[in-house]
Amino acid sequence: MIEGAIHNPSRRDHFMQLDALDQRVTIVWNGREIAVSDRAIRLLECGRRLYPPQYYIPVEDIGARLVRSDRTSHCPLKGNATYFDLHGEDGGAKADDLGWSYAEPYDFAAQLAGHIAFDPRRVTITVEAAN
Repeated sequence: MIEGAIHNPSRRDHFMQLDALDQRVTIVWNGREIAVSDRAIRLLECGRRLYPPQYYIPVEDIGARLVRSDRTSHCPLKGNATYFDLHGEDGGAKADDLGWSYAEPYDFAAQLAGHIAFDPRRVTITVEAAN
């Protein structure tokens, strides 16, 4: 068991750790900066495999126009997720289901409320070195 990790109540080998970062996180899609935050949360998760880190950005730090899509999913550690499409400026490029959030996460993942993560396979995520 990893100290400080949140474990899935029904599967002890599925767990996550949430850390508030004191580093700047920048999200870029298709050359366009869509979010910059000094208040991101890093999520590390291990389930069927070790997943890449996810960076949850406060909604207030997202400068792009996101529109809720019809897609939903469920995670036994976080709750029900809703997805967001990124709409291009002036009718430009659009990315479907680029981000997701947990509007009402489980109590043990409550700090994810009000944050959106972006698909790391589709965006460039830069985490600046700590001072």
